Amino acid sequence: MPTITVTDVAIRSRDIKLPGTCPGCHRCLQADGALKLWGFADESRSGRLRRAGDVDSVAGLVLGDDLPKSGETFIDNVAISCRYCNHMFVEGAFTVWPAR
Repeated sequence: MPTITVTDVAIRSRDIKLPGTCPGCHRCLQADGALKLWGFADESRSGRLRRAGDVDSVAGLVLGDDLPKSGETFIDNVAISCRYCNHMFVEGAFTVWPAR
């Protein structure tokens, strides 16, 4: 039976306060499109088991036709910055822990 590595993802949400104007360029952040928002989307794609030498893996095809339907997992506001000057207001912490 093949042995495949999988990744566990734990999400912690927190509240932050954003100013009404950017401290970098002093533009209004309430205008449409004033902020750049980054997030993670749940994406499924076709794949298959593959063995190369002594290593098992999953070979996946990166296809846009398998994107999740509306309402599936999307992790929003992982990072927020000013669209005009790229001042970074918040970046979510990304930590990789050793395998157990």
